[in-house]
Amino acid sequence: MTTFYGIPGAAPFWHWTTLVHFLLVALAGGFSFYTAVLGTKDVESGRRLAGWALLFIILDLFMLWAESPARFRFTHFWLFLSFRPAAAIWWGSWGLAVSALALLLVVLRLGPARTWFGILLVSSTIVLLYPGYALAANAARPLWDHLLLAFFPVTALLLSLALLVAWRGEEALRWLQAVSWISLLLALLYPVALASGGADQMRALALLLRRGLWFGAGTLLILLAALLARKQPALAAACAFAGALLVRSWIVEEGQHSFFAHGF
Repeated sequence: MTTFYGIPGAAPFWHWTTLVHFLLVALAGGFSFYTAVLGTKDVESGRRLAGWALLFIILDLFMLWAESPARFRFTHFWLFLSFRPAAAIWWGSWGLAVSALALLLVVLRLGPARTWFGILLVSSTIVLLYPGYALAANAARPLWDHLLLAFFPVTALLLSLALLVAWRGEEALRWLQAVSWISLLLALLYPVALASGGADQMRALALLLRRGLWFGAGTLLILLAALLARKQPALAAACAFAGALLVRSWIVEEGQHSFFAHGF
């Protein structure tokens, strides 16, 4: 297998900074996507959120640099000087960079804003997709099933919408409820996807059933978010954020260690 940076390796290779990165990239992609959707309809509505989306991208790019094993040698700049579509981090880096540029042009009111929002719609979609791709590409990690290609973008939107409820009110709540139900469905399909795989995936399913307390708690919180969205929006947003964060973090952290710690 290869690590996050395409470096051959077998041992667990991520640390707490990666969990922070997975949160920040979700917020960066989610806020950018939502900004693009708003901006293509009404430029000023999109512009009001552009600064927040840009802030999350800057924080995430810093975290990417901080977690890089070559951060003080800056060798990771090869990502921008090479064509490596098979490397998830290549897609993520370019998606974040293009999104940051488009948002900066919007914030500074330079050029045709609707064009920048159109570009942002594409680049932010790449940002949303890349974390799930980074996990699913590691076939040697049985917990990282290909369902994560859908699960991680959807829960990234859920994390972002949970914060956006404070800004967009009723409009964000409609999205929050719908995305909560979709996230819940994908969370329930996750053990089914593991069960339909090979022997390694079946052992991963057994691990999920034995050690998946945080996964189960997160799934329950997402269910509460879907049920409470109309009645108690603030509580629903808190449940959605906490639930998505728990489920995503458990998959990332347990997925990289379980192969070794539990005899896979």
